[in-house]
Amino acid sequence: MSRRILSILTISSAFVSLPALAQDASRTAPTALPDITVYGASLVPIDSARVGSSVTVITEQDIRNQGASSVPDLLRLVPGLAVNQSGGRGGLTQTRVRGAEANHTLVVVDGMPINDVNSGDADLANLPVDSIERIEVIRGPQSGIWGPNAQAGVISITTKSGRGMAKPEMTARIEGGSFGTVQGSVGVRGAQGPFYGALTISGLRSGGTVVAPGTTRPNGSEMGSLNARLGVDLSDWFNLEGTLRMVSRTGFYNPSNTAFGPGFVADPNYGFLANGIGRNVANDTQGRIVGTFKLLDGAWTHRFSADSSQQTTNARDSYTSDFGFLESQTFWSATQRNRAEYRTAYTFDTPSFLGAKHTVVGGADFSREHFRYYYESDGFFGPYVNNGYAGAGQFRERKGLYGEYLLALNTGFSVSAALRNDWNSSFRNALTWRLTAAQTFGTGTKLHASIGKGVTNPTFFEQFGFSNTFVGNPNLTPESSIGWDAGIEQRWFGGRFVTDLTYFRASLQNEIVGSGTTVTNLPFGTSRQGIEATATAKPFDWLSVTASYTYTDTRSAEGDGLGGYNFKEALRRPKHAGSLSATALFAENRARFTMGLSHNGPMRDRFFGPFATTDVTLGSYTLVSAQLSYDVTRNATAYIRGENLLGQRYQQVYGYQSPGAAVYAGMRVKLGGE
Repeated sequence: MSRRILSILTISSAFVSLPALAQDASRTAPTALPDITVYGASLVPIDSARVGSSVTVITEQDIRNQGASSVPDLLRLVPGLAVNQSGGRGGLTQTRVRGAEANHTLVVVDGMPINDVNSGDADLANLPVDSIERIEVIRGPQSGIWGPNAQAGVISITTKSGRGMAKPEMTARIEGGSFGTVQGSVGVRGAQGPFYGALTISGLRSGGTVVAPGTTRPNGSEMGSLNARLGVDLSDWFNLEGTLRMVSRTGFYNPSNTAFGPGFVADPNYGFLANGIGRNVANDTQGRIVGTFKLLDGAWTHRFSADSSQQTTNARDSYTSDFGFLESQTFWSATQRNRAEYRTAYTFDTPSFLGAKHTVVGGADFSREHFRYYYESDGFFGPYVNNGYAGAGQFRERKGLYGEYLLALNTGFSVSAALRNDWNSSFRNALTWRLTAAQTFGTGTKLHASIGKGVTNPTFFEQFGFSNTFVGNPNLTPESSIGWDAGIEQRWFGGRFVTDLTYFRASLQNEIVGSGTTVTNLPFGTSRQGIEATATAKPFDWLSVTASYTYTDTRSAEGDGLGGYNFKEALRRPKHAGSLSATALFAENRARFTMGLSHNGPMRDRFFGPFATTDVTLGSYTLVSAQLSYDVTRNATAYIRGENLLGQRYQQVYGYQSPGAAVYAGMRVKLGGE
């Protein structure tokens, strides 16, 4: 306890002394927080003042200030999001938006979905941050804009591009620290004539930590990634751009103990992590090409795109049960997603009608998904092989038509309406929509609201089974929900202080839940609601502060084994969550100190025993992080950062202990550029 108190006092004293250290910083009047352009909230980019949906934008500078080493670390500070990581770096990481399931959120990188073709959710465990230019988190049903699996929201990630750069740039970073962690990256980008491009290569190796009592093997991880964007402006009206993304990840883990012995007696440690060896290798490859035509001086645009994604997973683990039998299992999966899309948008003005600006968007897309799976195990019950889907596997196709209309008046009023229909090859078709409205006033007040219907498709496993103990249900219909939110944003003191308070509510229909050895759609709906509050301030040029609080009330239905249902709080979603981040500049703006705090309240999880599941409660925790950086030269920055400085012992997933306090040091180098 004395160490924790000392840590708090050290951080606090450093932060309190910053005003004195900042005396050499800029003494001009505090600058207002800037307006931004949002790219993922509609089918065309729009100014933030016209956005009716709830959106959080994380810029490249925000990422640098926070010193975050992974996307999950950044998302913990976003209101309405719950992040759950199984153990340390490299463990399976899920993100839930506004109390929804993990596969209700669509995650896209440069316009390409990275959600797993089988499970439908996106594992953000080792998504590198060095290639990222911005992250947009759009909350609320977005299927009318983005299609299936955008039921609760969208996380849109844009990587760096060299377009428009006057000088080429090279960046490099190297970092090392606790748990045997070493990571680094090298990036180049720039433009020459009509050509431009960007390339980032990143790598990580972490020795990891022991995540479960009674085990001895650290859960380490390794990751290597390549992200490239190349483009050419063939004329003033035609652009062609290609993107390539490759990620290879290896994770070491403890197998789950599911052993039985003579007399069908369960292992005493059944349901917990075993002291064994597990290794999982995952490889993702994605490629996309986009052609954009601009006609009528840019008022009418046409965009053609095609992309392909391939994901492979290969895992093997083994452990010895208390009965002396070697339990082992091996499985692999291979998925592929191919998509093609055409989109057109036309913008025109009607000066005689309140100076209105109109945008009409329409498009069509097609996707085809393929899933293959193989599994084998050995132990007390002898060998078992499931290779029924290792050959041809299973396919699904989807065709979609969509449109959106946007109107902006010079009175500060904006509205958008989107409609989409998807035709699915193996389950019910889906009609989705979204309406948004925003009104800004000269007082710095903005009223915003949105309502929409979102859908999430059944997973391949839910439809087809793929195991001897589970029977797929081919009659499933997509999960759907109608959700709405309304809020008020206020700019104070000339825009130096901005607050936002938003209420949200959603009703989920056709939820897919377990029923014996299969799954089914619930015959009734469940709901979730809550409040999101944010505040952003820049009281001085040398200081910026951001804070958020989220209250989430969720309900889920679980079978009671007798044909009925029990209503409980949804798993791994805290009722109360909050964050605070502050960044200060000093020493003539050459030094930067950032302190971050994220709090997660208690939440329900589940323990899977040999014959039944029981509820458990994960305790609340507060994580404190800090980073101090200094520009040694114009081109080199040294930094030191700490994570979980209070040494909190906590679990985000039951049975997986998260890492303790950690310290890292590194250097960033930048040559060329603006």
